[in-house]
Amino acid sequence: MILHLRHMDVSSSTSTKELLDGCSVKKPGAVTKSSVPKRKTTDEVSIFKALEQVMLQVEYHCFVDLGLNRIDPFYKEICLIIAEILVLDKDSVIKINGSFVSIGLVQEVYLKIRNDHVRLVFNNFNNVTQRIFNKKGFLRTALYNAVFEIESHYLNDMICD
Repeated sequence: MILHLRHMDVSSSTSTKELLDGCSVKKPGAVTKSSVPKRKTTDEVSIFKALEQVMLQVEYHCFVDLGLNRIDPFYKEICLIIAEILVLDKDSVIKINGSFVSIGLVQEVYLKIRNDHVRLVFNNFNNVTQRIFNKKGFLRTALYNAVFEIESHYLNDMICD
């Protein structure tokens, strides 16, 4: 598998089994240093190193759309938002759910985010019917809430069907 920054190209000879094999288990080799661009300043390097770790944490390679043979760039944007939070100063605060929360607490929660949380946020974002003016703030809050609400979300879906 070759991981590009904007999307993942999958050759036509790649089987579905090869693409999905190991999606429930982390694949340390799925994201390589060469797949993340080198930056000049220390701050930029730290966010891209964090991005690399986040991509492993959420099993980024499993977001491939088999019909399109690529990963939607929106998944990388979500990973960047997670990475950004992880490199911020723990003593700072950020607005989540309309309240100011310490970055340290948000970082703890974001370290629990996995593949299914990101998929939930992706699907919920795509189902919003009104314009979102602060998309980054919306996604930060949605990611934070996903950790607390994922089980109840799927239970609710099951009950309503």
